[in-house]
Amino acid sequence: MRVFSIIINSWLFTSIAIAQIHDLRIPSSTEQYFRLNRKGPTLVSSEIIDSDGSGRTLKLHIIARRHCMSFDLGFAFAAAAAVANLAARPIDKLWVQMDINYKDIETTIATAQAYCTIDAMIMGNCELTKWWDNCLKFP
Repeated sequence: MRVFSIIINSWLFTSIAIAQIHDLRIPSSTEQYFRLNRKGPTLVSSEIIDSDGSGRTLKLHIIARRHCMSFDLGFAFAAAAAVANLAARPIDKLWVQMDINYKDIETTIATAQAYCTIDAMIMGNCELTKWWDNCLKFP
């Protein structure tokens, strides 16, 4: 009986430990992160793009609040990093297009390497100011 319980527990642990999100479920998983934060940015679209030059890219399009643009951009990258960390196939780059409902502010596009963003936001191995200075790019 003890051997049977050890086998069942190890099977449950491995099935939970390697839970992965397949490509078709990435947009809905990203949408769930944005739905949890009611005061955060609004997600317009989420998609995976396969590119020869930059690899697999998770592309988000958000509408941010004018007075919290940097927080909304950080939240979008944190949500993208959480989804990229659990993706079944590795994601190389995170891309966020941020629009603001205000006539004087233009669209902002920001990119970051997925491994650097996951390391900073999910694993907590580096400070967010370092991530903002070293990993985040505004093309």
